[in-house]
Amino acid sequence: MAEAASARTMVGYDGSLAAGTAIEDAALLLPRAHAWITYLWVPPFASEPLRRRLWTGSRGVDDYVAAIEREGGAEAAGLAGIGVTIARAAGWEAEALVERSYGGGGLQLAELAEKLDVDLIMLGSRGLGGARAILGSVSDAAAHYARRPVLVIPHPLLSTERTALAGGPILVGWDGSAGARQAVHAAQDLFGVRRIVLAAVHDGGPPQPAPLGCELVDAGSTAGHPLTTGRAVAEALTQLAAEQCAAAVVVGSRGRSALREIMLGSVALATLHHSPRPVVVVPHRTAFPYGLRSGHTRGAIMTDTLNGPSTDAVIELTLPASTVVGLRERVAVADLAGFFGRAMPAVVAEFTRLGVTPMGPPTAVYRHEIGQDFDVTVGFPVAAPPADTGRLVVENLPAGRAVRAEHVGPYETLPAAYAALSAWFGAHKLIPPDMMWEEYLVGPGSGNKSGYRTGVVYPLP
Repeated sequence: MAEAASARTMVGYDGSLAAGTAIEDAALLLPRAHAWITYLWVPPFASEPLRRRLWTGSRGVDDYVAAIEREGGAEAAGLAGIGVTIARAAGWEAEALVERSYGGGGLQLAELAEKLDVDLIMLGSRGLGGARAILGSVSDAAAHYARRPVLVIPHPLLSTERTALAGGPILVGWDGSAGARQAVHAAQDLFGVRRIVLAAVHDGGPPQPAPLGCELVDAGSTAGHPLTTGRAVAEALTQLAAEQCAAAVVVGSRGRSALREIMLGSVALATLHHSPRPVVVVPHRTAFPYGLRSGHTRGAIMTDTLNGPSTDAVIELTLPASTVVGLRERVAVADLAGFFGRAMPAVVAEFTRLGVTPMGPPTAVYRHEIGQDFDVTVGFPVAAPPADTGRLVVENLPAGRAVRAEHVGPYETLPAAYAALSAWFGAHKLIPPDMMWEEYLVGPGSGNKSGYRTGVVYPLP
């Protein structure tokens, strides 16, 4: 077996101890790699202590928003730089990549992987986003959407599991399917001279012969019964991985049986959730046939594609619940500019009086359209509403699936974003909800109107 080529790896990193440990562990597993240490810069684009300092020292909302952008960007770049330092110390070539994010991190990582043309996406199971249990969100979504293999490093690893990273065999789930064959090819390409062990999965069908030259080991069964559920197969793979002192488990995203013939197979999902060792999920449809040794020619990376989504492009994402506090009125479309001009200074004055710190950009929530009139609330996201809101009202924005378009340009051209969203709803045979909101990421006071940036968000049922 030839030595593995240097893998082009995109690493999801959030600055946490677990994320740093995941980089060190991945470097033992893949000692040759060029890594993009990717930090997703999530609104409100700065830590809470920094936001409080900026709010106290700002002269107005425009200064505050500009300062949040500036200082938040510097903070994000600094955190990504720490990840680069860890990766280089572990022996990788590494560079930082900082991207704006509005939730839906797994999907965004999958999209970035396509733009960067990487061979592998790497995530820590307690990394990206600092969630206590990231599995079930970012890792699941990345494995579901990505056309590249996704490596998930659990945290913490036991000392025996960590020792196995440097030289242990690679265990590949095997059922003879096209997805399993794809997983074998990916394992050979990524891990080179390592011993590859195929774990034969019995799901009630006839046994499947292994590819020529591959070692085949029976994964066993549960109480003598065929392994017909993803959880049962995952448990068998986990047990065999421990017996073999495997460095990692590799699974295809589809199985041979009808039970597992779904977008992200139940075996892959269950293995991600339950294996205490690193897991690589190999998509059924990859971006190129077999990986590093396939003769695939990588295209040039266009730098401007890495600076965020195309203007007015509609993306689906998952958002956390949030709270906006501001002033509300019933406003006609023709009177919106006047209302904003009156409301925003009043909101800033009330926030100052109440000692409330904005936690994000100015936001307008629209509800109950009748004709050309809306209930409009203009204000800011907050960590929690104050006990006494004074003249202000509270808008609770729901958690869950949403669609979002980001428009770059003056407010006069904002209808282009609404046209793109309207087309999206039409294509999906859905009716837009009665409530939506706009986020004014860059606006008046920032210079040329052509640089204004406005996010338009609709929650989905």
